[in-house]
Amino acid sequence: MTTKPKRPWPVEPVLDMADIQGIAVPGFFKPHQVLLGLLYQRTPERLEALLGFLRDLTPQVSSAAVTLRDRRDFRSGARKTRTKRFPLIAIGFSFHGLFDLTPGADAIPSPAFKNGLARRSALLGDPTDPKSPGHPNNWRVGGPTTELDILIIVAGDTKAAAAACAAKLEKALKAIKVRVVREVGGVRTDVPGEKGHEHFGFDDGVSQPGIRGRASNDPRDFITPRHVDRSEFPAAAMFGYAGQDLVWPGEFVIGYPQTGPDPLIPGPELAATPSWTRNGSFLVYRRLRQDVGLFWRTMRAQAKRLSRLPGFEGLYDVELAAKLVGRWPSGAPLSRTPTKDIDKLGHDKLSNNHFRFDSDTPRLKLVDGKDSFELAKADPIGAACPLASHIRKVNTRDAPSDTGARSSTYERRILRVGVPFGPSAKDRYAKSRPGKPDRGLLFLGIQSSIEEQFEFLQARWMNDDSRPKAPSGHDMIVGQNSPTADGTRRCVLFGAGLAQAEVEAADQFVTPTGGGYFFVPSISALTTVIAPSSPRAAK
Repeated sequence: MTTKPKRPWPVEPVLDMADIQGIAVPGFFKPHQVLLGLLYQRTPERLEALLGFLRDLTPQVSSAAVTLRDRRDFRSGARKTRTKRFPLIAIGFSFHGLFDLTPGADAIPSPAFKNGLARRSALLGDPTDPKSPGHPNNWRVGGPTTELDILIIVAGDTKAAAAACAAKLEKALKAIKVRVVREVGGVRTDVPGEKGHEHFGFDDGVSQPGIRGRASNDPRDFITPRHVDRSEFPAAAMFGYAGQDLVWPGEFVIGYPQTGPDPLIPGPELAATPSWTRNGSFLVYRRLRQDVGLFWRTMRAQAKRLSRLPGFEGLYDVELAAKLVGRWPSGAPLSRTPTKDIDKLGHDKLSNNHFRFDSDTPRLKLVDGKDSFELAKADPIGAACPLASHIRKVNTRDAPSDTGARSSTYERRILRVGVPFGPSAKDRYAKSRPGKPDRGLLFLGIQSSIEEQFEFLQARWMNDDSRPKAPSGHDMIVGQNSPTADGTRRCVLFGAGLAQAEVEAADQFVTPTGGGYFFVPSISALTTVIAPSSPRAAK
């Protein structure tokens, strides 16, 4: 007999799926992307031509309803001929790109959005030396002289489909003399055992949050599917997959409830200022170059050094890298398997995200399978999964942080919708050579506040050696060297018998090479405010 919950189930809002762009809800998770960065000229004739392009493009922009239906078709197996599906399209505007189309953009209350990524880069820990490759002056796109006005994202099931759709848009843009900067990315499939992994070799996107909310008035039409049996209250009301936090939609889309003190009760609604920003989101784009050879040479050298210390005997490079990530290459969490990688666990969506940090993880009854792997034990000091591992830096789970109780982590979650770019490294230890193609990540993150989500995570948690919980260290994977006094990142590790040691990195594994901050408007804002169907006088 099912025990009735002591508290009522949360009533989740119905989202305006026809108005929200699909890149925000439920998010683009297709394997291939083409990013078209636009820079346009501010003359009356060119602005009017751009407005005409935007009017033609708007009907092609993928709504949340279209994107969710596409995803459900894929999950159900209904999509047999994937090449016949149309690619998904999204559009975002930088502040300067939006202001020239609608001066009302000046009322958007986001200093980060108005200043732009290049001007905020020092706050993120990016290099401040103009000679550094990661300084905005040297960015491939989005620097002081190449700041993008508009970003169009084309996401497809195949590389050919995404490329063909992007080519048509690019041809139309060049016809009206809009400068286009093109980036191509896609899920890696050319290295055995690393399909879906980022270039360092780790499965990516395993810890995506779930979006609370419904797609219709049907009380069970959840945007994020639920996999925990309803008898498991409150877990069934808190998770999509076991361990996948359900976050109130106001953390991703303007105009909806945000996180409150109790994750099961909606917090205050995020007001839309100005009103036409309702159903809109903010998009952070970071082009991040990864130095695969440097990363693995450092892991090899540091593992060799540490293996000579008591308590760290036998430590090897992959194990050390897994400690810094918090997961093994397969995606299996260290919290559940501290000593070895388990491919089946890493690939099992019902199990690979189900773990806590500060308390023992309970066994949960699931609706569509069983979690039969060893459960995670309480690890408050980071003996199994270091406090400075990447996954603990960006999501504190059940552990309190410098900002308060565990619920505070919900306010910092972002939806990652980007993909890798560039060819895979043939030799993971090889030194990079000038003139060779670079590789990395086209990071795309959706949130409702750039300052309180992306910038907070990067500047306050990843780049700080004592936050969100001390003693820990820096995020060795994507943290930046600039905030440290001597330009060296450090992370505290525990070995056998709680022996302690530090791993160090004086060089940067990940270098910013471009990007921008963008507002992703609702489809109605596109048609009534930004590019109305009736012609208007250009500003």
